[in-house]
Amino acid sequence: MKWTAYVLCVLMAFSGLAGCTGLFRTLERPRINIANITAREVKVFEQVFDLELRIQNPNDLPLEINGLAFEMEVNDKRFATGVSNQNVTVDRLSSAVIHVEAITTLWGFLRQIAEYQQTRTPRVTYRIKGLIYSGSPSIKLPFDDGGEFNVPIEPSQ
Repeated sequence: MKWTAYVLCVLMAFSGLAGCTGLFRTLERPRINIANITAREVKVFEQVFDLELRIQNPNDLPLEINGLAFEMEVNDKRFATGVSNQNVTVDRLSSAVIHVEAITTLWGFLRQIAEYQQTRTPRVTYRIKGLIYSGSPSIKLPFDDGGEFNVPIEPSQ
């Protein structure tokens, strides 16, 4: 009799866990795109940019963000890293903009300029990947998104 009760308890626990994992499987990861980038400080050994990142929440639940850490690649090469401790809530099926600081080294900056000088390609690709911190204690939600933008070309003289 005790053994049957034990098996029943274990089965109920597993079915409860299966129901919880089913809820998590239906959640989609947030999407992140660069909305704007502005140079803030240009120093000899590092450059600081202000980035506006648009975070899209495709889920039917609000997403409470209390931190963000990321790496940014430009044209498939590491360009900048950044962090933010800004708190923002992205409503269900909505988007919000978060302001972050991105820092690149002199080498990363010069590498991008040299590549642009060689290719003169007006189209630049980027990839931004990292972690969103949500909740208390924080849950780490990975993201990995990318896109492209055009570099304005000056007319030939």
